[in-house]
Amino acid sequence: MKSMRITDLKQNPIFNVVMLLLLGVITGFLSLLLGATTYGLQMFWSYFVSPMVLILNLIPPIILIFLVYFISGRAWIAFTFPSFVVLLLSAVQFFKVQVRGDPFIASDLTIIREAFNVQYYFEMTPNWKLFLSVAIWVGGIVFCILFLKYRQEKPIVRVVGSVSSVVVVAMLFVFVYSDSELYDKTEGGFDASPWSFAERFISRGFMYPFIHSIKYAFPVAPEGFDAVEARRMLDAFECGVIPEERRVNLISIMLESYADLSAFGVLEFKVDVYGPLHALQAESISGMSVNNVSIGKTIDTERLFLTGYTRLSNFGPGVLNYFRYVFSEHFTSSVNSYVHYLNAQGFHTEGYAAVAGWFYDRASVNRHLGFKSYYFLEHFEDSDQSDEFFFQTVQALYEARDRNVPYFSFNLSAQNHGPYDSTGTWEPYLIAQGDLSDEAFFILNNYLHGIFDTTWRLSSFIGGLRHDPEPVVVVVVGDHMPWMGNDGFVFNELGINVDLTTQEGFLNFHSTPFIIWANYAAREMLGNDFRGDGGSFSPSFLMGEVFSQLSWEGDSYMQALRELKAVIDVVSATTGAFRENGVLTPVLSSEAAGKYRDFRMIEHYWLNNFAPESNIHVK
Repeated sequence: MKSMRITDLKQNPIFNVVMLLLLGVITGFLSLLLGATTYGLQMFWSYFVSPMVLILNLIPPIILIFLVYFISGRAWIAFTFPSFVVLLLSAVQFFKVQVRGDPFIASDLTIIREAFNVQYYFEMTPNWKLFLSVAIWVGGIVFCILFLKYRQEKPIVRVVGSVSSVVVVAMLFVFVYSDSELYDKTEGGFDASPWSFAERFISRGFMYPFIHSIKYAFPVAPEGFDAVEARRMLDAFECGVIPEERRVNLISIMLESYADLSAFGVLEFKVDVYGPLHALQAESISGMSVNNVSIGKTIDTERLFLTGYTRLSNFGPGVLNYFRYVFSEHFTSSVNSYVHYLNAQGFHTEGYAAVAGWFYDRASVNRHLGFKSYYFLEHFEDSDQSDEFFFQTVQALYEARDRNVPYFSFNLSAQNHGPYDSTGTWEPYLIAQGDLSDEAFFILNNYLHGIFDTTWRLSSFIGGLRHDPEPVVVVVVGDHMPWMGNDGFVFNELGINVDLTTQEGFLNFHSTPFIIWANYAAREMLGNDFRGDGGSFSPSFLMGEVFSQLSWEGDSYMQALRELKAVIDVVSATTGAFRENGVLTPVLSSEAAGKYRDFRMIEHYWLNNFAPESNIHVK
C-alpha cells in the first residue's frame, strides 16, 4: 500500500511541479553561492538582507526549468539542462573573479575563444562550493529520474505553457531586469566600494546583474543625444594640420603588465631592476596612465590610446559604465581614430603586436583603425613573445620605413603577461624575501626577472635612436598593473594599498608609468627638451598629451578631449569614477557634469560617424 502511494506521488502532476519549483530555487541558491566568488559566505549571506535580490536571482532558473518542462514534457530534462546552464555561467563567474578580478558579463560571451586561451595559463582553484554544486546537480538529476515520473502529453498544455513562459521571460527582461532605476537601488547588505565595479556587480547576486548586462552588450547613446547638436559642438573645433617643419617620426610602445614596483618603497632590491627606466624618466616627459583595467584586458588601454575614446561601450546609465572587450559592433568597419588622422597628414602607419592576429580580432580591428600595415607573430618565421624578438622587430620595421614620409607605429609587447610561477623562481634573487611567503616571493621575483629584461631592452632600443639624424619621438606606457596572485594577495603581503574605497588604493591598482622621449634631432626641431612631469590621467588623454608636446593641434575630437581634461582627467569606465580637479569622485559637480554630458554627445557622434581621411580638413 505504501509502495502504491509513492508510485502515485511520482505520477502526481502537482508533486512534480512543486519539486521542480524547489529544484529551481535550489539552483538559484547554488548560483548565488558560486556567484559570490572570492567574497565568500559574507557576500552570500548579504543577499538575504534584500528580498528583491533573492527574488531576482531565483526567478531565472525557475522560469528556464518550466520553459524546458513545457517544451519537453519531461521533468528530468527540465531540470538537467537549464540548471546546467545556470551553474556553468555561475562557475565561470566564480573563476573569472578569482583570476582576473572582474565579473562575468553578457558581452564576455562574444570572446569565448580569447577567454579560453588566456585562462589556460592561470591557476583556477575549485573549492567546496563548486563540489557541492556539482553533487547537488547530479543528485537532482537522479531525483528527477527516480521520483518525477509525470509526463505532460497534452499538446495544448505544452504549447500554452511554452508560449506563456516565453512571454513572461520577455516581459521580465524588458520591464524588470532592464530597469536601470530598479538595478541602482537593488543590492544586498554587502558594503560595496563605490570605486569597484566588481563589488557593486556581485553585491546584486549573479543571474540578476548578468541578465541586466545584456542590454549594454550593444552601444547605447547618451541620454538626450542629439546628432545635430553633437555635430555643431564638434564643428566648433577646427581640425589642425601638422606643419611640415614639425613632422617627426613617432613610435609608440605599450608594454605588457609593466609597472614600477620600486615606486611603492616596500621592496629591498638586490639588483637595480628599474635603474634604466629611472634614467629614461629623467630625460623624458614622464607620468602615470590611470587605466580602466588592471591585471588584464590590454585592449582597453590600447584602443583608448589609439582613439581617445573614454570608453568602448556603455554599461548602464550615469556613472555605472563598463566596456565590451572586443568592441566589435563598432570595429567591423572604419572608425575614427588618431591613426586615420595621421594617415591624412601623410604619415605611414604600421605596427607590431607580439600576439596572434585573431586575438581580440586585432588583425581586422587594426585595419579598421586605419593602420596601413600591421604585423603579428604569424608574419615572422621563428617568432616568439619574448621582448628580445619584440624590440628587434620594432627596430627592423622602423629602419625599413619609407624615409620620404613621416612614420607612426604602435607596438604591443606580451613578454610579461601573467600568471607568474608561484612554485619556484629564477636565480639570482632580485629582491630580498624578508617576511614574504614563498609563494609571494616566487611570483614577485619571476615577474621582476621579466621586467628587468624588458627594461634593459627598452633602454637599449631607445639608446640606438638617441643620435639618429632623423627626428624621432618614442612614447612608452604600461598597459595595466600585473597579476599579483589570486585576489592580489601579493599586494597585501607587501602592504601596498589597493583598497578601491580609497583614492590612494584606486590609483595604486590602476596606474602604470609612461614616458614621452625625444632624440636630439627631434628636440632641436621642436624646440622642446622633453623633460619634466607629465602628470597622471586616463589613457584616453595620452595621445593628446603627446600631440601637445609636439605642438600638434590634432583633429577636432582631440581638441574637445583636451577641454574635458582641463576639468576631468580621469574617466574610469570600469568603476564609474571620475577625477575632477584632482579629487576622485563617483559624482561630478553640476558644472563638470554639464561639460562631461556635452563631451559624451561629441564622443558618441564621433564614434558612430566615420570621417573618411579625404574629408579631414587641412588648413
